[in-house]
Amino acid sequence: MNTNPTVLHVCTSCQKPGSKREPREHRDGFKLYQELRAMFQESALDHQVEVRPAECLSLCPRPCGIALSSPGKWTYLFGDQVPDKSAREIVECVSLYLRNSDGFMPREQRPKALCASILGRVPPFEISLTNKDITA
Repeated sequence: MNTNPTVLHVCTSCQKPGSKREPREHRDGFKLYQELRAMFQESALDHQVEVRPAECLSLCPRPCGIALSSPGKWTYLFGDQVPDKSAREIVECVSLYLRNSDGFMPREQRPKALCASILGRVPPFEISLTNKDITA
């Protein structure tokens, strides 16, 4: 079992502008979460990827939002995902992410929908303490 799984966070509060917030099963973000969770459970990636609900990723102007992270790898944030349309490309993107040891995904290698919808990426977080760090 992978002790440092890749985590796909899916904003479950994302919704179309003007749509009702409750019940949560009607939110596009919750629908996308359910769809992705089922797809990964049925795939060979099931033991490498954990699909987690995120109450809010603060991407309200660009719903539906997802974040992809793993210890020691780049973290990616995407918006504009659509239930019933984006899930397969998200799975493809996660496969690419897993293949790269540092998680870096060049734009031209990402699925098309995930090229235009990227909101940001964060370098890997690594802890390194040197004498210079301690005395600074």
